[in-house]
Amino acid sequence: MYLDVIFFENLIINYLILSLTRKFSKKGSKPIKLFLGALLGACYVLIFFLLPYKMIHEVFAKIILSLLIIYMAFTPKTLKEFLRILAVFYLISFAIGGTIFAVLYTAKFNLHSLWIGILIAILLFYTNWDYIVRKSKEEKMLYSLKIEIFQKQIEIKGLLDTGNRLYDPLTKSPVVVVEFLAMKNILPDNMEILLNEEKIDFNKIFEVLKEERWLSRIRLIPFISVGQSKGIMLGFKPDKLVVGEKEIRNVIVGVYKSQIDKYGNYAALLAPEILV
Repeated sequence: MYLDVIFFENLIINYLILSLTRKFSKKGSKPIKLFLGALLGACYVLIFFLLPYKMIHEVFAKIILSLLIIYMAFTPKTLKEFLRILAVFYLISFAIGGTIFAVLYTAKFNLHSLWIGILIAILLFYTNWDYIVRKSKEEKMLYSLKIEIFQKQIEIKGLLDTGNRLYDPLTKSPVVVVEFLAMKNILPDNMEILLNEEKIDFNKIFEVLKEERWLSRIRLIPFISVGQSKGIMLGFKPDKLVVGEKEIRNVIVGVYKSQIDKYGNYAALLAPEILV
């Protein structure tokens, strides 16, 4: 393959990567600056082939090059912003590079498949970026959660939910919402009957929860949700609730009958107040 073809292919690919970096890092930049950054990367390819100096081939030289490309294309104002853009740049570069290699390998290194690999990589980014960002944010807000009542205990993952403003109207204690299936083993056998009722009937509660120890722990929590003007959530006061290494007192566990996270990454929503 001729050097001019390699140069222009790298120029186009670099520009695409920088354009994607601009979009997903949400850092504004002019097309001319992206072009200059892409041009710098393409020139390195020519130097790579034309000059025999060993240091040009070193990983350190490539890292310095990427730093220069980011500075030229985006001119970050702070170190934090610089590192954030650099991380997105590397993520996109590795993803596109891996996708291109996979397509070329499948096509027995047919170079005509190069652009197919690029298009597939871009499509994967556009369709999965929101999930990647959401997953990254969630992992920073996930906590280990232990709930104990009547010497039975479960351990699950809970997500810090800044929108959770549920309180027990009697004690003003914050409510941790937990899905029923995650703590089914520590609840009374007939609890599911109450959850399936459209409206909670006090007589039904006394009928189903015959044990006095449970009746004294049950709480009814009013709530407002999207698509439902108002409702009542069944809850209970646990013997112990531990978030990470911190034991929380004066808290109520609200029982949610459906699945909280469709991916199963967590089974509870934590109120911000309990971590203060």
